[in-house]
Amino acid sequence: MRSPKGFWLATAAITCIIVGMFLASGAIVALSLPIVVYIGIMAMLLDSSEAKLKIERRISDIRIMAGDVVQIEILVRNKGPRLELVEINDILPDYLCVKEGNNCALMSLDKDEVQSFTYTLDCPLRGRYLLENLKITVMDSGRLHSTEILFKEITEFSVVARVEPTRGINIAPKKTRNWVGMIKARRVGIGTEFYGLRNYVSGDEFRKINWKASARSDTLLTNEFEAECSGDATLILDARLEANVGHIEDCAVEHGVRAASTIASQILKDKNRVGLIVLRDIIDEVYPAFGKRQFYKLSEHLLDVKPLGLLPFENVGWMVTSYFPLESQIIVISTLTDRDIISTIGDLCARGYDVVVISPSPIRLESSLVDDSPEKVMASRIMTQERDNLISELGRYARIVDWDTDDALAKALRGVDASRSRR
Repeated sequence: MRSPKGFWLATAAITCIIVGMFLASGAIVALSLPIVVYIGIMAMLLDSSEAKLKIERRISDIRIMAGDVVQIEILVRNKGPRLELVEINDILPDYLCVKEGNNCALMSLDKDEVQSFTYTLDCPLRGRYLLENLKITVMDSGRLHSTEILFKEITEFSVVARVEPTRGINIAPKKTRNWVGMIKARRVGIGTEFYGLRNYVSGDEFRKINWKASARSDTLLTNEFEAECSGDATLILDARLEANVGHIEDCAVEHGVRAASTIASQILKDKNRVGLIVLRDIIDEVYPAFGKRQFYKLSEHLLDVKPLGLLPFENVGWMVTSYFPLESQIIVISTLTDRDIISTIGDLCARGYDVVVISPSPIRLESSLVDDSPEKVMASRIMTQERDNLISELGRYARIVDWDTDDALAKALRGVDASRSRR
């Protein structure tokens, strides 16, 4: 690839050669020789230096949440002769945008000189990102030739779904197990809330003796506390093609993944077990477990979720009843575009599962894709009525959250109260 200056010099040389041959004049042809020699020498100098650059890309973090930023630093070392002009362009994948700085830089480099530049990427969309190629343009000292090189320097980082603030959310498993947790079980056990008094028996801890009550009754009395236990919750994310509506950055599946990540974080903080089922072209499952390690495992599975497949929703019911604990809480996240979901949820409730359905409204997401013509307004009203009827029918079996994704998830979930009856 030639620069404009090199192009005009080459054009002049070719013109001299053609005119000299046409007029049979060696003198005119000889005028082109200095230009040809000069261009050749500059090209040779460029070829001898282009492969002597060492480039390193550094990244501030390899795992961030959607909406956060990551800083990239590019270090360039010249291992060959001086380079008058080098352009470094870090090629970015889709859905990443430069927030500060520039991913392209111009520099001159002496031998063994190191220069660097930094820029900040805004990462609004969840996924795995690969920064791979840098486009390098090297120009010779005469500015006659420029050569492009693709330099491969692989840097991978992940953007996981954002966990929203959960203040005001009161969603927890309805039924508890014997593991210590944070759900009050309305029975005597390990906990912090006072439950009642009983007579002292040999082996009771002295710190649990209620000395004031004992003094009034002339017998030793021991404090009893209300048991705080944990339960099981399983998140079911509907990520099929028919469940996906809206722009890619504002689609139902993206909102569903964000909701699943937020709810999983909250329930795990309350020392409950959480599992996951993702319905798409395959059924991806994570068996319930406790703690931060489980949250990272769930985040990894949610990281690669894309709207795919048309599997029947009834497959989820078979998966839950076959592999997940009976009487656990089931949290379904779906746009409810599939009416077969009603029979599946009804069957799960009949088997003893406590089901909560969180439904990102597809009507709002679809309305953003069309104009406000009378026909579209009428279609929106019909869809709204059909959705209301489906939600009303589904409400006979489960608690429903009709989520307008313009609102925060915590606001939508404030109406979902954990059941007061524990056992």
